[in-house]
Amino acid sequence: MQKLEIVLEKVEDVENAHIAHFEGAFDGSMKEPLKELEDLLEDVQPNTNLIFDFKKLDYLNSYAIGQLVAWQNHLLKSQGQIIIAALNKNVEDILSILGISNMFKIFPDIESAVQTLKG
Repeated sequence: MQKLEIVLEKVEDVENAHIAHFEGAFDGSMKEPLKELEDLLEDVQPNTNLIFDFKKLDYLNSYAIGQLVAWQNHLLKSQGQIIIAALNKNVEDILSILGISNMFKIFPDIESAVQTLKG
């Protein structure tokens, strides 16, 4: 299984918004790829929005689901949110089966997710 890589980028023209590009397997076996994301979440500003690009995310397990829910709850407390974009079928099925897909706004691609933030 491919190790997890996360690349963060700031969203142009949207205050307090970032895109996190996930690639590989999000299974909790490697904590290092999460460090930059967790640092960002630790110092979260009000109305911070994170778009999680799951186009290249192959797999997530119960650890990853727990993290997603915890991060979403953390952001909601400060009027922010996680938006999920570009789900592949495998990850979409996992979120749906677990019944948590309704916790997140989900978009078919990053562009439409960014547009919803621009209003």
